[in-house]
Amino acid sequence: MTRVDARLVHGQVAGRWIKLLHADRVVIVEDEVANDDFQVEMFNLVAPPGIEIDCLTVEQGIERWNKDKFGEGKTIILFKYPQTADKAWRAGLKYSALNVAQVPMAKGRTRVYNTVHLTEEEREMFKALVAEGVNVYIQAVPEDTKMPIVDAISKMH
Repeated sequence: MTRVDARLVHGQVAGRWIKLLHADRVVIVEDEVANDDFQVEMFNLVAPPGIEIDCLTVEQGIERWNKDKFGEGKTIILFKYPQTADKAWRAGLKYSALNVAQVPMAKGRTRVYNTVHLTEEEREMFKALVAEGVNVYIQAVPEDTKMPIVDAISKMH
């Protein structure tokens, strides 16, 4: 699973998605996290037993993806920001689907779904990913029905 979630590793990811997907590792691809020793340590402390958490810059993420697609086993890839997911895609981390789970409200953002608030630029960016064949959808928790991002965006207008 590849996911945009501003909270990164939290209860829904650690407690539910990892178990449901039988994931072996979580890879956080976010420059600000990978370059902050405190955040790296914190995410490793909150990791469920037996789950490896790697915090990589976008550049490191692209290198690892191109080398071995993050290795054997099942991996959850997390981005904090929609822009990072787009940057990684454009640089070669070619995921087939992107779960948009939580993008908080901020200046310039409009609510497109309960937990997803996007700028006009982010809405266009997601539409472009969809046009390039990526299944971009909103699904916060496993019980939620997947909503195509373009449906959520079109309901705004």
